[in-house]
Amino acid sequence: MTVFEKPDIINILREESIELKQRGKYHWALCPFHAEKTPSFKVNPDMQQFYCWGCHEHGDVLSFIQKYKGLSFNAALSYLGIGKTRKIKPDSGEIRKNELIREYQAWLNSYTSFLCNVLRRLDLAKIKAKAMREVEAMAFHYHSEPIWEHHLEILLGKDEETKFELYKGFRYGN
Repeated sequence: MTVFEKPDIINILREESIELKQRGKYHWALCPFHAEKTPSFKVNPDMQQFYCWGCHEHGDVLSFIQKYKGLSFNAALSYLGIGKTRKIKPDSGEIRKNELIREYQAWLNSYTSFLCNVLRRLDLAKIKAKAMREVEAMAFHYHSEPIWEHHLEILLGKDEETKFELYKGFRYGN
């Protein structure tokens, strides 16, 4: 790699722990910029570009690192080892901030998936319930259903502040 050449986007995504799956000539992943259950983050290795069909983020390896790590253009150049400087490690505060962001995004994906699954299973159980004892056995779930539906509405909405407040309630017990 010459000093001014950009590194391969596939290698950088893997270094950043983005789990890629190849389908045809493209690579797909869960988007690291928003919560989702199915991969919408497409990487074209020939063009060295990414595009998310969910949040419409797009760009090259440099713009990915800028957004993913929260770095300025020059800091991203430095982080990727492009130009006269070589790859540097971000300071501990920046590392912690990025860990918290990834933790929050993982929680969004996990809790959204959980809610979809539990509500789907509850709907199926309601259909299959034939005896009163089966209905009584699901009483807790009936009472929790409105809360779960409300949480899912929040997670599928676009208001990040409300999503984060819900997350803080789970993380810190507020």
